[in-house]
Amino acid sequence: MESVKQGDNTMNIVMALDRSRHARAAIQVLQQMCWPTGSTLTLLHVLEIVTISGGWQLHYHPELWKQFVGERRKLLAQAQRFLERMEAQLQVGDTRVGKMVKWGSPLTGILEALKKQQADLVVVGSRGLSGVRRFLLGSVSEGLLHAAPCSVLISRGRGKRRGERSAKGLRILVAVDESEHALAAARWLRALRLPAAEVTILHVVGPPEDCVPQLLTLKAPRFRESAQAVIRMTNERGGQVLKLARKALAYRGLTIHPVLAEGHPAEEIIRTATRSHADLVILGSRGMTGLKGAFLGSVSRRVARHAPCSVLVVKTR
Repeated sequence: MESVKQGDNTMNIVMALDRSRHARAAIQVLQQMCWPTGSTLTLLHVLEIVTISGGWQLHYHPELWKQFVGERRKLLAQAQRFLERMEAQLQVGDTRVGKMVKWGSPLTGILEALKKQQADLVVVGSRGLSGVRRFLLGSVSEGLLHAAPCSVLISRGRGKRRGERSAKGLRILVAVDESEHALAAARWLRALRLPAAEVTILHVVGPPEDCVPQLLTLKAPRFRESAQAVIRMTNERGGQVLKLARKALAYRGLTIHPVLAEGHPAEEIIRTATRSHADLVILGSRGMTGLKGAFLGSVSRRVARHAPCSVLVVKTR
């Protein structure tokens, strides 16, 4: 089953927030999307448990224990007020908003919340800080890419241009191949019902086999024709992939630019995202392209790590 439910298309979204600018950038990204009617959004803040050497002995010192419990309550109240301030900044239409504060390690706490909420999507900042300890410093967001049972949106702010983009609509890059995982990425974009967006659909074909360039250099016409036929078939197959993806995205409000590129998937996705000034890259978590593995986890991780913009990695269930 895809992360976008087939029945009513509602979504359960969990947005993990800390107090850093990286995590708060998720709010701007989230507000530019139109979630299906009846969707729910849970704002999550994980308070990391501070361990104290010999802390178990606090039970024998009532005053120290009282101070310790009081400090925990203070941190909890601060976290709840923080989420209330974040909720006040949100404008998400008829999406129902809830708040959750958990104690634990960041990654474990988020994974537990995703399971409890039966989440379809988790939104995190690419990195940031929480209290005095590191939170969402790449290891958490990458841990979610590996372990989350749902799709993962890693938000990354675009600096001064962000306000300008929000007025004109998002620039989105959808990377597709021939797999069901990649087509699911295109269907995710359709489910978001963006009022206006400029979409680049990218399909990357792998570099030709070693024999193809060699055949092109030979004088015998039949060898050159064979090499040209291989290139032509590859491009035609790529064109069909783009045609299917474009058909999946065909609805009012989108300006679509299909792009066929040759090279290694991760590098071409990052390069195209940079050239098109994309605000968001959407791709499947794994799959196949041509005759070789492409979106096999390593590509989505590399894109999520190095893309100049936010990245949505769509997982199918």
